[in-house]
Amino acid sequence: MEYDAFLTKEAERAGVSPDVAETLTRATFEVLADWISGGEAQYLAEPLPEPLKGWLRTDEEIAKGYGASSFVRRVADRAEVPRELAEAGIPAVLATLREAVGDQEFRDATAQLPREYDILLSTPARPGGAG
Repeated sequence: MEYDAFLTKEAERAGVSPDVAETLTRATFEVLADWISGGEAQYLAEPLPEPLKGWLRTDEEIAKGYGASSFVRRVADRAEVPRELAEAGIPAVLATLREAVGDQEFRDATAQLPREYDILLSTPARPGGAG
């Protein structure tokens, strides 16, 4: 999936502008790269175009685990958006990532995440008019 197509799909899913989609994608990928091991991040990033691939790269091989609430807060802080927008955007980013890399690869990479992340990994409902 090409970069622009990724952002367009994510923007549609989240109900945000392409610029906001890019900001949410970057923040989500960077926080996700912290949470999963470096090997899994690299595996997940491999089929993606730049700059998406670069946002998932990490030099850390050891995952820095934290809860789903902290994940949302970190994305909101990094993207400099309200928490509610991050909560709506993260599932859209992850659903688009799943589509881009394939279901099995996505499940393999996110298997490290605790069950509390299931809500973020589910297919997002489309919010009305955010963005």
